[in-house]
This record gives sequence, C-alpha cells and structure tokens, in this order.
Amino acid sequence: MFALGLLFLVLSPGGACGAAGVDPGPDQAVFRAKVVDDRKQLFDGTLSYRTSLTAVVDDSATYRISLTAEAASRTTAPVPPGVETRQFQVGGVEGAALSSTNRSVQVELLADNKTKQVIAEPGDTVNWQWTVSASEPGDYELVLVLTTYQGDSDRALDTLTPPITIDLTVSDSWSHRIDSMQTFLITLGSVAAALMAVFAFRAPLVDFIRNRRDSRRQQHRDQEDERDGYRDGFL
Repeated sequence: MFALGLLFLVLSPGGACGAAGVDPGPDQAVFRAKVVDDRKQLFDGTLSYRTSLTAVVDDSATYRISLTAEAASRTTAPVPPGVETRQFQVGGVEGAALSSTNRSVQVELLADNKTKQVIAEPGDTVNWQWTVSASEPGDYELVLVLTTYQGDSDRALDTLTPPITIDLTVSDSWSHRIDSMQTFLITLGSVAAALMAVFAFRAPLVDFIRNRRDSRRQQHRDQEDERDGYRDGFL
C-alpha cells in the first residue's frame, strides 16, 4: 500500500512537480511574465536586404542591410530594384550576424558598426555593413540572422526564422590565375625533378641488376661445363 501511495503521489500533477523540482516558483513566474509583457511591447519592423552578392577573388565586397521600425504616419518608400523586404518584430536592442561555413570566405563587420544596435521608437532605422571576400573563385552561401534582445541581456524576444540565405558569387582575377599557374608550374617542376632523380637512380640500379644476372648466368654455365668435363673424363 505504501508503494502504491508513493506512485500515486509522484504521478499526480502536484507531486510530479515537487519530485522533479520543476516548480517555477514566484521568481520564475515573474520572469516569464516579464518576457511575455516585453514581447507585447514590440512593434512591426521591416528588414531590407539583397539575396545575392558578387565579388572578385582576393578582393572584398560590401554587404548592407537596414532594419526600420514602422511608423503609422510614415509613407512607405518604394523598394529599390534587387532589394527584398521581410517583416520582423523590433523594439530595444537589435542584433545582426552574417556568416559563412566555407573556410574560403571571410566576413567582417565594418569597424564603425556594432553587432547590437538600438531601436527606441517607430520610425527608427539601424544599419549593418560587412566586408565579404573569398580566397578562391566559386559559388558560396552566406547566412543572415537577426535577433531582438530583452534589454542588455542575451535573451531573445524574437528571432528571424528561418535565417536568410544570400548567394555569393566570386569570380576569378588575373592575379589569382597567374598565382595559380605559378603554383602549378612549381609543383610540376618539383614532380619532374623527383622523376629525374628516380630515373637517375634507376639507371645504375638496372645496370647493377643486369650485371648480377649475367654473372649468375656465367657461373651457371661454368658449373655446367665443369660437370660436362667431369663426365667426359670419367667416361
């Protein structure tokens, strides 16, 4: 009976919370209420960005985005060609990050920019700019992530979901072609030198093997001749 009563206590809602220690308590409840209230205070924002970027190998290109808190009295400006927009909840501290998983691509935030910026009221606009470069030509992908934070903390009130993917196209340059050709010629020269060394070592080795083979054959003939002479003398 005791075991059955204990099982009932653990499986009951109150008992389960107490046993697992997941009762949020008053402080946790206040914290959650604060997060919910702060999310209600956010207002609509518009992110302006481009979905593609072109660059030349070993040279950098600049990628820019802007985030604007919409104002009811503000007339919506026409979107420039090639620029996309996306709605996002803003208000307070805004963070943006641009990255690439390819090691050939380097992304750096411009020195006069900050990763986190502030939108205080409708009508405010914040901007980010990055320099993007690649050491090899090709097609790559960049990933853009935006986050609205709760004050100065790292708690997210809203996150851009899914993140935005930017197509990066990097074309080759004459300097890179020349460097690649020089590297190829140096590699080819090293291979040729190694082959010449192998052949140079192979020639005396072949002569040595051939001489030993001829010597063994001669010894074999001499031994045969001696046996034939012994037979003739015996007979």
